[in-house]
Amino acid sequence: MPLTPFEKGKLKIAAHLREELELAGIDFESIRCKSGGTQTHRDTARVIITVNGNSMHLDLKAHEVEECESLVFGETWRKIAGLIERLK
Repeated sequence: MPLTPFEKGKLKIAAHLREELELAGIDFESIRCKSGGTQTHRDTARVIITVNGNSMHLDLKAHEVEECESLVFGETWRKIAGLIERLK
């Protein structure tokens, strides 16, 4: 069964975030990207980063995630950059 654009986007965003954290020299324990469940709506992806035992998250709408199926760009890229700035 092939991955949906939403699932591919979540994977691409997590990989992009990992690269950006490494470039910024930020040591992190984990990166998670989940959707659905009790904490998020099924049309929202929550990206959770744990640094020094503290977690921060960023919520992205389904269309933002699906747009990143091949490349992270635009507003999603800016949101991730803002999250990284808060971690510094």
